[in-house]
Amino acid sequence: MKAFFSFFLILSALVGCSSQKKPSINELLMDEGRENPAFERGMKALENENYSEAAKTFDQLLVEKPASKLDLVIVYNSGAAYEGLGQCDKAAERYREAVRGSAGKFEQIEAQALFRLSLMYECLGQDTKTITSLLDARKRGKSLPYETLHAEIPARLAAAYARIGNRKKALEYFSLASEGLKKMVGRHHDHKRKEVLSRTMYLMGQLSYSQRDATASADSYMQSLSMQQPYLLQATELDHPLWSRKAADDLQMGYENIWKFKLESVDQRRAFYTRGLQVIQELKKLKLPKANPLVENVFTHIAKVESKLQAELAKVAEFNQLTKEAEKREGLKREGRIVDAPEKKPKAKAKR
Repeated sequence: MKAFFSFFLILSALVGCSSQKKPSINELLMDEGRENPAFERGMKALENENYSEAAKTFDQLLVEKPASKLDLVIVYNSGAAYEGLGQCDKAAERYREAVRGSAGKFEQIEAQALFRLSLMYECLGQDTKTITSLLDARKRGKSLPYETLHAEIPARLAAAYARIGNRKKALEYFSLASEGLKKMVGRHHDHKRKEVLSRTMYLMGQLSYSQRDATASADSYMQSLSMQQPYLLQATELDHPLWSRKAADDLQMGYENIWKFKLESVDQRRAFYTRGLQVIQELKKLKLPKANPLVENVFTHIAKVESKLQAELAKVAEFNQLTKEAEKREGLKREGRIVDAPEKKPKAKAKR
């Protein structure tokens, strides 16, 4: 399982699309980095997605009590490497260390570390901590790219609140994310707008690690997908060669993974399949009349999932249990009762 962004790639990709570009932390430390060949090797390994080598290199550069800006970047990049290896617990440990080491001194590092930490908590299925980290990152918003602060963080909060069953908060942040997207449209020229919007909407809706592995709670899986799929669909509809393909893949995977959940009871399966059909209907209502081939391919795939869900739901429907009152009524019908025929009264004789 790969991390979507190393430290370098997060800042160069996201910050690079801002109308007022901010220098990345690595750019600020370029001179110091050049003086350290091991640091440069670690960065090169991250860029090449050689996460094992990057983790090894940055771990060798770690100091016991990181305090300088360079120390904290090394800690952060070690976290990015472990994230790339799919070791969410180890990556979370590094990101926490970066936050503690910063202690308010390097807000840009702190904000990015808190944001990545929220994704690691999401990976570990710790939604309460996910929400806390996202809110903490949001408080340091002036150090984050516009798209991350106004679109991606609200969208991830909406999904997290949906997973814990807080629909009111989920809808609140969903609205904030939508508003953030609208404001983004006016911040970019036409030639750049498609790339920026498709990338941002993909990041807003992308599946979490636990969703990809189908290790998330079955109860929260559909709730979260319901909040994420509008962004993935919109990203797919923009037909960008890179980000639309990624969004389409995530959207399809979101429905493919339905069959990976092992649900023990009939009631669990019935509720899960029913919710799956509801989420599909929600997605159908969002589809534009004239869709590009990529979108059509996604819906062709989802139609097959819908058909299978209906078939599976029909199977579990055979096990529907009657209420006690219904059982009693059915029992009476089955048992039957002997009723004595009423006595016939003799006919009165006709008078002559």
